[in-house]
Amino acid sequence: MHPILFKLGPITIYTYGVMAALGIFFGSLILMKLAEREGLNTKDVADTAFWTVIAGVIGARVFFFLYNPEYLNPWYKLFFFWEGGLVWYGGVFFGALTAIYFIKKRNIPLWKFADIVSIPLSVGLGFGRIGCTMAGCCYGKVCDSPLSIVFKDPHSAAPLGVPLCPTQPISAVANFAIAGALYFLYRKRKATGEVFGFYLILYGIFRFLIEFLRATPKELLGLFSNNQVISIIMVAVGALIVIYRRKKLGGNR
Repeated sequence: MHPILFKLGPITIYTYGVMAALGIFFGSLILMKLAEREGLNTKDVADTAFWTVIAGVIGARVFFFLYNPEYLNPWYKLFFFWEGGLVWYGGVFFGALTAIYFIKKRNIPLWKFADIVSIPLSVGLGFGRIGCTMAGCCYGKVCDSPLSIVFKDPHSAAPLGVPLCPTQPISAVANFAIAGALYFLYRKRKATGEVFGFYLILYGIFRFLIEFLRATPKELLGLFSNNQVISIIMVAVGALIVIYRRKKLGGNR
């Protein structure tokens, strides 16, 4: 693929960073439109989203190096997030804590915010997975499928010269599809909060399945990865949220 988009003298523009920026840009546009539709204070929502993204990127980067300490050489590569190497769950953990703080501080309706952020989050992650495809991170297992990807660029994070399962483009398409499904559910929702619950369910199921094709170490019984354990928890929590919020039909808190 193409980890480096182009160079301007000493400045290197990485494709991953460009895709991440596009994801943030389009995700922000969608979030603002949905915030207006919900009658929320767009400034408060924008501030919350901004700091959530910052915290999310930091968390995703920290978790990447916790999983892959061999890449932390030299140590300051921790800050080179535009080169690729982000762990989604780390971003969600740090981002969620930051979002909760601002939601409480700005008195933003929790479930309304959770619903409208789910859709742009999926869109942003879709662009991020395009970046993964270009950078070679989050690569799949070796396979002999005609749809496999062979990385040849020496700057790629993936092994070179071997056919790999195309987990990154599959993930990109899946996240855009999830965003579309969530928007449909948002228009038909029975209670606030359930769209967020369905996001956890849909993404959790997909992530559990795609992990079987990824080269992620299967540390649980030699069959499942840590990400799959987290995925199961996501699905369970999402189901509980949908059930709970539907019992509160029309609940806005």
